[in-house]
Amino acid sequence: MILKNKKVVIVGLARSGVAVAQFSSQRGAKVTVTDLKTKAELQSSLKLLAPFKKIKYELGRHPLKTLLAADLFIVSPGVPLTNPLVEQALKKNKKIMSELEFAFQFITIPIVAVTGTNGKTTTTMMIGEMLKNAKKNVFVGGNIGNALTNMLLTKEKYQVVVAEVSSFQLEHIEHFQPKVALILNLTPDHLDRHGSMENYRKIKGRIFQNQKPADTLILNADDEWVKTYASETKSRTYFFGKEGLSEGQEGVYYKEGRFYLKTKDLGREQYLTDQVKVKGYHNKENFMASLLAAKILKCSPEAIQTTLNTFQGVAHRLEYVKTRGYVEFYNDSKATNPYSVIRSLESFDKPLILIMGGRDKGCEFEILRPLIQQKVKTLILLGEAKEKINRAIGDYTETFLVGTLEEALFMAYQKSRAGDVILFSPGCASFDMFKNYEDRGDRFKELLRDL
Repeated sequence: MILKNKKVVIVGLARSGVAVAQFSSQRGAKVTVTDLKTKAELQSSLKLLAPFKKIKYELGRHPLKTLLAADLFIVSPGVPLTNPLVEQALKKNKKIMSELEFAFQFITIPIVAVTGTNGKTTTTMMIGEMLKNAKKNVFVGGNIGNALTNMLLTKEKYQVVVAEVSSFQLEHIEHFQPKVALILNLTPDHLDRHGSMENYRKIKGRIFQNQKPADTLILNADDEWVKTYASETKSRTYFFGKEGLSEGQEGVYYKEGRFYLKTKDLGREQYLTDQVKVKGYHNKENFMASLLAAKILKCSPEAIQTTLNTFQGVAHRLEYVKTRGYVEFYNDSKATNPYSVIRSLESFDKPLILIMGGRDKGCEFEILRPLIQQKVKTLILLGEAKEKINRAIGDYTETFLVGTLEEALFMAYQKSRAGDVILFSPGCASFDMFKNYEDRGDRFKELLRDL
């Protein structure tokens, strides 16, 4: 893609928007950045763009007449299709891209793309570690918090890209074609934006829409929504499953403490799980998906087994924080939907005090009832969705509604006894009270230090 002298408008000045603005400006584009937030709210981002003197800014508003004269629009993931500027640009058949599609135009090395409702970040990091242990120079980024365009801003000679990909990013792709695509699972999420589960499924499926027969798609054999993609792709397909694979399926399955690789092209291998450190069966699924991706990229069995034995998990996802008074504290701020909370609850056998709440994404919390009744001794709710969650599951255990995270943590500790686990697994978005889930999780850990 030639950017020199092109009029490029970047809609949304989040991390990906900053990277695109920097790269486009370096390539000689006429860059305008627009965001509904004010200059005061965007100070940290604007500091990063200060050296790029030619960038223009339209902040606190989207002046349509000015911006619609652009040749190309790069839309940040947080900007919905209902944004008036995006709507008008689409009506006028303007070129619109996500940062994912934009970066793809300039990337010449293989891309591994990971999507799904839950487990994306963990799996992306697992694959990255397997590749690093195989002595490959890998860039790990995407929706994980490190924009792919940042790779283009470095002089590093990477061999492979591993990218977490969200449904928001897939809304604006046209040519994006990963060498390996993974779809981990699909459960209701972001329905406030996507409208229906079927539409959400279609958008997630765009990750493999441009793949060719030489590319690979990795699917969850146990997920009813995910396995239907196998009939829609041109690419070679592998599966991962719990107790085995169906007739004709190739891939990885788990049985009695081992992962079994069973394929014609990649071979047959076994991997031990006795030293795996991360909690939960769902992480076994993440490991199986990662193992397949690593084998496709020719990682050695030794590198894969080393990763299985040493991987510590990711921050804010079932992250052990500390033990105080024989009570364990876990930060699971990355759990932003009820299905993610289910996976977390299933990981514990000890009595649980659960802190939930935040901004609702159109999810149904009733699915939590059996596990709340079975595992949770006390439920503490906060944030915009606390009343909705209370109506759905509040009758199934002792429940309290509070105003702040500080109050929630203080009450949780008061209610705890030796041998309990206090789990912060919100099941909601963070934007009602925090900048993002990282900010929310960091605040939880900070409050623990002062407890």
